[in-house]
Amino acid sequence: DDDLLSQWRGYGAGGGVCLGFVVSDLQRVAERAGFRLVKCIYEQSQKTALAKEFIDHSLATIDATTPLDDERVEEFANQIVTRYQQLACAFKDPSFREECEWRIISKFVPRDHQSVRVRGTATMLVPYFEADLDLGNDSEGRTNLGFETVIAVPSLQKERILQAASIATRHLSVEASRPSDIPYRSL
Repeated sequence: DDDLLSQWRGYGAGGGVCLGFVVSDLQRVAERAGFRLVKCIYEQSQKTALAKEFIDHSLATIDATTPLDDERVEEFANQIVTRYQQLACAFKDPSFREECEWRIISKFVPRDHQSVRVRGTATMLVPYFEADLDLGNDSEGRTNLGFETVIAVPSLQKERILQAASIATRHLSVEASRPSDIPYRSL
């Protein structure tokens, strides 16, 4: 949801903008980096069914006639755990369902990979994978980074935020910038 009060409160309390991504463009960016774009799963029954299906499928791939030495058992277990971690990345607590979140999920990436970076937050350092968003130029020569809208946080300064967003995106293929429709009231 591009303009949800709880999202602004949770993620835009200090100011900011909401970027509206084009799904097909975001899929291209993810695939280019070897990742997948997936919709988060909030319902416990759906998570349980997917986990059961995953385990059943994983166990069915074991050939009962082939002897497994310790090394093969460990290799097989590591493969199952790694694949399950990718599935579990799409699972989110039901209390967050109104976020309707999508995630870009990677295969296992070693922390010494050249694209792994670290950014600071107010409380900790967070590792992330730096991916190139540049999808080329549009017909007007503007750079396509995969998003087409910018929405300014509810604020008394929304016009200034939109002016700054306009400057920041002037060379990008952004179709629309607008303020949040949520009224702002300073208490």
